[in-house]
Amino acid sequence: YSYKLITTLIRPFIAFYVLIRIYKGKEDRLRVTERYGISDIDRKDGKVIWFHAASIGESLSILPLLKKLNSDKSIDQIILTTGTLTSANILKDKLSKKIIHQFIPFDVPSYIHKFLNHWNPSLAVFVESEIWPNFLTELKKRNVCSLIVNGRMTIKSFKRWSMLSRSSKNLFSNITACCTQNSDSAFFYEKLGIKNTINTGNLKFAYKPDEIISDELKKLRSLTKKRKIFLAASTHPGEEEIIKNITLNLKKTVKDLLTIIVPRHVTRKSFFSSSKGLGLSIRSKKEKINDRTYLYLADTIGELNIFYSLANIVFIGGSLVPHGGQNPIEAAYLGKKIYHGKNIQNFIDVYDVLNQLKFTQQVENERQLEHYVKEALANPKSINKDVNINRLKKEGDDTVSKVLQVIYQYLQYCMGTSNRGTKNEKRK
Repeated sequence: YSYKLITTLIRPFIAFYVLIRIYKGKEDRLRVTERYGISDIDRKDGKVIWFHAASIGESLSILPLLKKLNSDKSIDQIILTTGTLTSANILKDKLSKKIIHQFIPFDVPSYIHKFLNHWNPSLAVFVESEIWPNFLTELKKRNVCSLIVNGRMTIKSFKRWSMLSRSSKNLFSNITACCTQNSDSAFFYEKLGIKNTINTGNLKFAYKPDEIISDELKKLRSLTKKRKIFLAASTHPGEEEIIKNITLNLKKTVKDLLTIIVPRHVTRKSFFSSSKGLGLSIRSKKEKINDRTYLYLADTIGELNIFYSLANIVFIGGSLVPHGGQNPIEAAYLGKKIYHGKNIQNFIDVYDVLNQLKFTQQVENERQLEHYVKEALANPKSINKDVNINRLKKEGDDTVSKVLQVIYQYLQYCMGTSNRGTKNEKRK
């Protein structure tokens, strides 16, 4: 009740907050009404499934699910909401006409009512750790089943929710079922009040990398064909400096070295204290790689798979600094062995599986990473010899099958306990 009251009281200030976000380039001014629950796209008659994913990673992880559901003629429309402009831009070329992208409305009662009155979903599916109290409460009131897929909860989050024991039970009991990434998360969600939990595995293993932009790859291959390429992907503040120092040391002994850095957040103003002696070229400035380029900053969005394809050796960031790691699955699907630091708690289950499949090597510090890179580049053809992506694909396919089974189970149940499905019902 307190949360609902607070979100109602802040409603008058939301327009000002939205204006600030528009000014900062974080909202699409042409679609801002969607944040208030208003859409100019019609709901189709029949079954409509609503998926909500926070941002890029969560959205991409459910694309294999959406592809399967898209081919099912009994499902008439699929709504996918996200909360970021970046995710909307990346998704626009990946969705069929049947799948409609919308920005998630703010979790304010009046906006929620407009959204749910318009779309009247047959089933609501939240991805990973997205918990929206007002939405979940209203869905329960409307007898709409709500699921969590790829659910993930850390011990830290569980302890935090447990401190609000009664409120947490009331909130999580609104969720019909939960498909989790691991058994620990299934246990935590059950303890918090979700009666039906099942460990289905991690959907991120099912995501297949985009088809590589061949023209760009060809251009870069022609510029780098004689180079030994060390890629540092999804780096965070502090890691670029580490990679720069490693490059300065390695260029003394590794002939034809080229280090490519793809930062996680490309809009940062500064990446290095100095790039002296490295012939730095910056992709966003259209600076080309030449014989004197030892360090290439690829500060663009949506091209990471190109650089994975080019690389001889791959380090994935967010792991040598206390961030918690970044998703290594795309690199694994492209057949690359992955080097990473010890701070991988956000993807610990993913790394455990990849380690069992001999995809990964942990390093403790800058010195160890430099040693492994130097050792690997001495014989580049042997780096990825133990990598087997077929086992990885099976892991992903099995997870999709399990999650789909749960979705269909509750879609059938939900449709059987309500009369929703037509435009007229939607307007009631």
